[in-house]
Amino acid sequence: MKKVVLLCAGLMALSTTMNAQDKEALKLEKQAIKEAEKTVKKARQEYEMSIPNPQYGRKETNFEKLDGAKALIEQAVTNKYVQDNPETWKVASDIMDEYYKKYDVLGREDDNAKNTASEYGYRLCTYAIKYDSLINIDPKKKDVEKKFINEQYRTKAINPLICCLQVAQKFSNSESQEELALAKKYAALIVNGLEKSHLFSTFTHESKPDWIVYGKAFYAQSLAGIKGSNDDNVEEAYKQLYGTQYESVAYSALINRYRDTNKDRYMKILSYAAEHATGENAPQFAFMYIQTLYTEGKKADCIAQIDKFVGKYADNDNAVSAYLMKGQIYFEDKKYDEAEKVFAEAVAKFPEEERAITMPAKCAWMKAQASATKADREKAIKLFKELETKYPDNPDYWGEPLYILYNNNGQLQLRDKYKKYYNVN
Repeated sequence: MKKVVLLCAGLMALSTTMNAQDKEALKLEKQAIKEAEKTVKKARQEYEMSIPNPQYGRKETNFEKLDGAKALIEQAVTNKYVQDNPETWKVASDIMDEYYKKYDVLGREDDNAKNTASEYGYRLCTYAIKYDSLINIDPKKKDVEKKFINEQYRTKAINPLICCLQVAQKFSNSESQEELALAKKYAALIVNGLEKSHLFSTFTHESKPDWIVYGKAFYAQSLAGIKGSNDDNVEEAYKQLYGTQYESVAYSALINRYRDTNKDRYMKILSYAAEHATGENAPQFAFMYIQTLYTEGKKADCIAQIDKFVGKYADNDNAVSAYLMKGQIYFEDKKYDEAEKVFAEAVAKFPEEERAITMPAKCAWMKAQASATKADREKAIKLFKELETKYPDNPDYWGEPLYILYNNNGQLQLRDKYKKYYNVN
């Protein structure tokens, strides 16, 4: 019984100690909240005493005094006790607005000032977005007041947002890792601000869709240039540009990224581009895929892609090359009849294409050499004679082959007519 009494007494003492500790912690937390709120209030007061106010004879912003407000609010925005307080972000937005306007003017003639303006613009936009989001969920605010605040701070933020877009463009292909990081940060703000924030949800401008695409492009480009960037993240960033005016840039960037480092990803992106690319560069990706399949020795897949290509891009400059590549595949596999048929089709479709003109005859010639039959030699002679008739001024097409064929056929008198075209070397 004595042990039980002692245990109960111990528990009561422990409970009393814990309650005292909880009360002390609560007291300290209340003090911390009060101090954080005082910091925001003081920042607001110093801001109001720094900006132009005709009533007090201030015509220009006193930045020396405003620096104090800025230092205070920079403490506040990282303080957990006032991060859900709309006033924190309102004061922060207003202070950054003054700095942005100052450096925006200076930045019209000074690139360094322009870069500084973009940094203050980034902070202004970030803080305004946060302020508007908190106001939007405040049940105490009337809709008309929410709308007024939204329009007021969106107006403050739009020009800084465009400033960030311009600097993101400039830095997105920089050789400086620091500048690439800034471009990525600014570009992310553009996209998230315009696509996801409540501040810009009702913003309408004819260029808004383009700005979003630009932001995605600059984000992908800068991310790709940052050392150590994860391939999955870079690929996902560029995929956001599929179906836009920058899709060719996206395909090219990923193809070049993987060409020598990741063959599987390279083929995956290239095959996707060949199938889905649109616009004037679509045939280029399709033919690049064909060439790669040929180089990789994937002949069946190559022929399948060639058939798609000539059906879809019949008038493209690479169509004749596609035909000739298909014929070449058959030729290499000693399928001479199929090769000759493909080459003849190429000549029919591209009668003025020098690369195609001689191929049916040359294919028949190679078949004749392989079979060593007179019938095949006669067929080859017939095709070369047709070339001679059609192109009498181009003996390179028919001269030497006819000499060799007639010689192999034992038709020596006919052979001698073409002796001058025979190169013994």
